[in-house]
Amino acid sequence: MMVKPEFKPFTLEIDGASEFYVKSGNNLILDFSGSAMTTGYNFIKPEWLVPQVSSLVFRNFYKCELKNTLKKLSGFENSAFTTSGTEACDTALTRYGFPVISLEGAYHGLTYLTKIVSNGTGYDINNRIIHLKIPDNKISVENAIEYNNSLIKKSPFSLDNGTVIIELIQSDGGVNVLPKEFINYIIEISKNLGFHLIVDEVYTGYGRSGEMFLFKKYNIKPDMVCIGKGMAAGLPLGAVLYNNSWDLPYNDVLSMQGGNMFTSRVALEVIKSLDEKRLDFVRNNGVNIIKKLLKISNDKISSVRGLGFMIGIEFSDDVGNPDPEYALNIRNRLFSDNLACSLTGESNNVLKITPPVLIDKETLDSGIEKIINVLEE
Repeated sequence: MMVKPEFKPFTLEIDGASEFYVKSGNNLILDFSGSAMTTGYNFIKPEWLVPQVSSLVFRNFYKCELKNTLKKLSGFENSAFTTSGTEACDTALTRYGFPVISLEGAYHGLTYLTKIVSNGTGYDINNRIIHLKIPDNKISVENAIEYNNSLIKKSPFSLDNGTVIIELIQSDGGVNVLPKEFINYIIEISKNLGFHLIVDEVYTGYGRSGEMFLFKKYNIKPDMVCIGKGMAAGLPLGAVLYNNSWDLPYNDVLSMQGGNMFTSRVALEVIKSLDEKRLDFVRNNGVNIIKKLLKISNDKISSVRGLGFMIGIEFSDDVGNPDPEYALNIRNRLFSDNLACSLTGESNNVLKITPPVLIDKETLDSGIEKIINVLEE
């Protein structure tokens, strides 16, 4: 699967935001597009506005507290800070280097390094990358494994001292939830080849999947985990979680403002908001939303999938081909009803539903009801 996203932003100019809505004049638009991050808007309180002192020069209290908190939550001994999830993935990849095994439909960022390991297919001989096929509604786990074993066996370049990088749920790939059997296969590949395993939790971490860190639910023990996105309520912050020693030039700071005093302060408050009660809310409501969507009578719906507040509805035509025009029409009709969702997938034919993790039940239900009503028209 080679994903060819064609980003189509909404043309309406936004002049403000409040809670879980964006504003355009007098219009309030409920944001299920993922841009509201984990918390929604207006999460930050005035008393948290400490100076954005760089951790590159000064050792700040809030970053130290954040490191200790991440250690307790993740089980990793160390963390190093960036200003985005892309930077986190980029830096993690540089630690172990090439060759790299990635997955078709992956998205790890837009720096040169993260971009070349994302969204490929088969062999990238020049960069020594293999993009493995993932199981989906077109190929079974068994057939994907058989195909991938052949790719690895016939690799045109040597496979030694490399890196495996995966997302446990692919967001840009079409909200593809990797089956546990396939995850175990990837872990086995890493061990057999002696490769280091990086799990990209930039999107799935911090409650979006219903878990603080999804790798823990699957009992995976990666060498590194990359996080970002919802860490600091939309402020620029990312991190690499790791064990053992790592010879970094500036200790635990990977970019000038990575883990500065302000973003670290807000990040601690975000973690406080994601207690077990809130994670249960995401898990349980995610299950119920998928059940409701599966009951919709609409011949264009070829798949409903997801976990927590990462849910995708795939649309296909009468002969099973992707139907991006219909998907775009649905997205635009929802937007005209003041609900913002985004499109993703191989051909932009998957409606991605990603409500803010801290949303209340009434607002969540109102958004889902709009989706159901439009799809049943």
